[in-house]
Amino acid sequence: MDNLNVFRGPESVANYFNPDNNPPLPLVEIPDRLNPYRKDGVRIYAKLLTALPAHNVKSLPAPPALGMLMNQPKAAHQAIAEASSGSTVLSLGIISRVLWGNEDVTAHVTNKKHPDSLKLLRFFGLKVSLYGGLAQQEPTDPLGIMQRLRDRSAEDDNLCYPGQYDNESNWKAHERWTGPQILKQLPDINIFCTTVGTGGCITGTGVYFKSEKPSVKVVGVFNVFGDPTPGPRHYHGFATCGFPWKGTVDEQREVASADAYRMSMKLSREGIIAGPSSGEALCGLLDYLGEMSSRGSLAELAEPSTGEVSCVFTCSDLPYQYLDGYYQKLSDDEFPPIENKILLSCDQDRHDERWILDPQGAVSMINETRGTSQETKELWEDSKSGVDPSKSLSGSTRPRRSVAQWIKACFLGVGASTRAGGVQTVAPDSLSSPLVIDLRSSRDFSRSHMPGAYNLSLDDSVPGANSGVDLFADAGAVHAAWSNLKTMFDTARATELIDRSRKANVPVLVVCYNGEVSRLATSVLRRKGVEAFSALGGFEALRRATAKGVSDV
Repeated sequence: MDNLNVFRGPESVANYFNPDNNPPLPLVEIPDRLNPYRKDGVRIYAKLLTALPAHNVKSLPAPPALGMLMNQPKAAHQAIAEASSGSTVLSLGIISRVLWGNEDVTAHVTNKKHPDSLKLLRFFGLKVSLYGGLAQQEPTDPLGIMQRLRDRSAEDDNLCYPGQYDNESNWKAHERWTGPQILKQLPDINIFCTTVGTGGCITGTGVYFKSEKPSVKVVGVFNVFGDPTPGPRHYHGFATCGFPWKGTVDEQREVASADAYRMSMKLSREGIIAGPSSGEALCGLLDYLGEMSSRGSLAELAEPSTGEVSCVFTCSDLPYQYLDGYYQKLSDDEFPPIENKILLSCDQDRHDERWILDPQGAVSMINETRGTSQETKELWEDSKSGVDPSKSLSGSTRPRRSVAQWIKACFLGVGASTRAGGVQTVAPDSLSSPLVIDLRSSRDFSRSHMPGAYNLSLDDSVPGANSGVDLFADAGAVHAAWSNLKTMFDTARATELIDRSRKANVPVLVVCYNGEVSRLATSVLRRKGVEAFSALGGFEALRRATAKGVSDV
């Protein structure tokens, strides 16, 4: 590492993961809003173990744990297995790849784990093996997952089980790095507080403080039995830990999971991004300070040279993989409301700019196919051969005129006429060109429309939804339009049209007043597997784009 914190060469990532090659992890005083004892001379600092390369506390003990394995001839080629809630095995997976290129790492995880956490492990290339029963099993349980892995590794020379609950490299990493860093950064520290999971952090850091500054109070924070927060354990599940913790822990606290999540959220909102385990550590520290304050004993903890009480708690995790837990544990009023929440119940399907045709593109798509259709061919022949063009393909009559005049009449609204009800202008069996669905009101459709268009008026069910307003600026209008489009496209008549477009292998062009509702309709149709498009600017834009071309015919 150079003094600009740059890592180079083939061992760059391995060197990056080595704490000796990095500056001390940040120690950040929390805002007074989160410290009710600031006026009493108490300062509280967060030790950001989340600033480690793998963004969790477990990437600290991993290098020595794997370093121990490197002394074994087969270590680099062994399969690695760990019973872990996520952080430990994630760090092992990353670092084994970094050090050895070993990708054979399996996380043995409870089947109660949230699917997003399983996705995270697989994202980092870890294999996942689920186990049933208790989610948080005791390390000493003779029938538990950890004992099964111990037995398997003892019988299989190709399997490595680091054993975070048994591996002394776990707690010794904190004795080597976490404790010395904190004491160097804050020589006047008086209280150290951390949650207790495997016991590595509290044991190693506590051992260091007791040897270098015995006056430091070490506070261990546990889950309430039966109310787990991810990471820490309840005391009864930790008491049998083989690490030398008993001579280092001065005080124990228990914190409810809802309080841990809430405090984590408060820390994160204040810029100290931290997960529920970190929130639990701060809650436990504040509980201890509250007890000492009520006894009138805070002054006894103060540093003689400053008269202040300096506290450090650890931030060991990030909140992102536990987000569902926040909304399960905390009440809805603890989160800002969502404006236009009605939109979460509609219009959830994809929109794509490629499905929005500019007016020229829409006209071209129609002309390219209709220019070769039997309908257009017959109309042109009628106009040139003197054959009576007043007989339409649908059997209805129209005045004698050329095809250009007929298109102009329909599209530009000059003497337009349709079948009774303004429903369609082409024969039902003549879909050899794009199916045009016009969502405007039946009245406006009867005045002018595209040749061959079908009228499925949304205006009858959502008055004004088509009338040229900015649809997507009104959440209620979007919901109403989407709901009615869904219903309308499920009707027998619409289903018949859509099925015929599929059989004829022709696209669908949806037209409305300004292109907004048709864009929504396109998304609904695409969800049904229909090749649908909308026209930018709607009917009027199409008419303007076509006017010059029609006048030249």
